[in-house]
Amino acid sequence: MPAKLAPDRHRGLIVASGALTPPERAAEMLTRVFAQLAPQSRAVVIAAGDGDDHDGDIEMLLREAGANDVRRTLLRTRADSDQRALLDAIDHAELVLLQTDQPLRLSTLVGGTPLARALRRRNAEGMAVAGCGAAAALLCEHMLAHGEAGATPRHGGVQFAPGLGLTNRVVIDQGGHASDRLGRLLSALALNPFALGLGIDAATAAIIGPDNVLEVVGAGGVTVLDPSEMAESNVADLAPGTPIRITNLRLHALTGGARYDLDFRRAL
Repeated sequence: MPAKLAPDRHRGLIVASGALTPPERAAEMLTRVFAQLAPQSRAVVIAAGDGDDHDGDIEMLLREAGANDVRRTLLRTRADSDQRALLDAIDHAELVLLQTDQPLRLSTLVGGTPLARALRRRNAEGMAVAGCGAAAALLCEHMLAHGEAGATPRHGGVQFAPGLGLTNRVVIDQGGHASDRLGRLLSALALNPFALGLGIDAATAAIIGPDNVLEVVGAGGVTVLDPSEMAESNVADLAPGTPIRITNLRLHALTGGARYDLDFRRAL
């Protein structure tokens, strides 16, 4: 469950973004995000991987978008999530941006650590948290960790893992082609029809505000799948790999400027 809010505080933005490509469109999208933050905001980038500890591209994009100060940390071990300097930087940041090439790579480094607790606490206090590319899935309580490509949902076609839990309203897929995302999201919702499914294009973000209203910004689109009126799913009776039958789902294709109420499940 998302962290509890103090009586006098509003939760910060939750920003789920597709890949930050191409750079010029990603910069436009990030500028729209920073327009909703305090002027001269400080940003912390948390990445996971085996590469170099420096990525000038993301720092340049964030500065062009409006960040006053950018600090980047590359996590290689779980012990890196307990760095005092990193936790102090998060305490003074207006935005934390998560980056990874695989959701599980980052979740296994962060889950259950002081860093995870700090992100949940600071988001509840008003700090924005963004997940870009594969890291977008980590924002959810139920993280879509792996899934098969294809438009048809199949039994065993997706695997869940625990995410940060900043929101329990949605399941996010931002990878590959839209048709591949559709199959994975349908498979996920057949297993968990409580949540909404979000499919997010590159250089596009779904910004969830403290009122649980989602706003789309960027050059692409966001697909919203609503299973709240699902009439039938035979997923419990199938062998692995078998196509799943699902009926009576609602689909919304949203583009820049569109807004969607996650609580009442309706476009605004």
